[in-house]
Amino acid sequence: MPMIRINIPMTDDIEKYIDRVAYRDHPALAACRNEAQTRGQMAMMQVAPEQAAFLQMLIGLLSARRVLEIGTFTGYSALAMALSLPEGGKLTTLDISEEYVGLARTFWEQANVADRIEAIIGDAAKSLDDLIRLWGEGSFDLIVIDADKPGYPAYYEKALRLVRSGGVIVVDDTLIHGRVVTGPLATDPDYVGPATDAVRALNETIHAQASVEMVLMPWRDGLTLVRKL
Repeated sequence: MPMIRINIPMTDDIEKYIDRVAYRDHPALAACRNEAQTRGQMAMMQVAPEQAAFLQMLIGLLSARRVLEIGTFTGYSALAMALSLPEGGKLTTLDISEEYVGLARTFWEQANVADRIEAIIGDAAKSLDDLIRLWGEGSFDLIVIDADKPGYPAYYEKALRLVRSGGVIVVDDTLIHGRVVTGPLATDPDYVGPATDAVRALNETIHAQASVEMVLMPWRDGLTLVRKL
C-alpha cells in the first residue's frame, strides 16, 4: 500500500515565506547568493539558503573542526560553513575552476573568513587521494559532496575513508530532478544520462552499506545524509 506523504507545492508565496522565516542571513551570504543568480542555468549549482543553514547547524551538532567540500562554485556553501566553524576550525574546498574559486574568495574575504578556508584547484579525485595521503583516514568531521555527478561514486568512496567514525557525509542532488526514477528525458542534454547512472549507483551503494546510517531526504533536489559508524 502506498505511503501517504505530505507534499506542499512550492508556490512563489511559500518561497517568500521560507526566505522570511526559515534561516538567518549574513550580508556576505546574500551578496554571494545574488552573484550566483547572475550565472543563468549555472545558478542551480548553488545550494538553497535553508540548506546552507542546515549545513551550519550540522557543524554545531558535530562540533566539527575539519570540514571538506567537494565542489566550490561561487563559494556560497563554503562561506556558510566557514562562518559556523569554531576558532581554529578549517574548511577545505575542492574545485576545478580557478575563475570560480577566485570569485568565491572575494566573498570569503568580505566575511573575514578567508583564513579558515583552503581552496584546492584540480581534479577532485586526485585531490582526495592527496588528502588521504597527507591527512590520513578519518581526518574530517563533515564532508559535503556537490560536484560533477558522474564523479559521485568515486568521491563518495574516498570521502568515506576521509570522514571520521561518527562523522557525516552530505551528498546533494541525489534525486537529480527525478531522473533517478524516470531516466533521462528526450529533451535532456547528453550529460544527464551519465549523471543519472552515477547518482542511481551511489544511492544503491549507500542504501546497501551496513557500515553507515543513512537517509535520503526529498528536499529540493534530494539530500542524502550518511553517518559513518
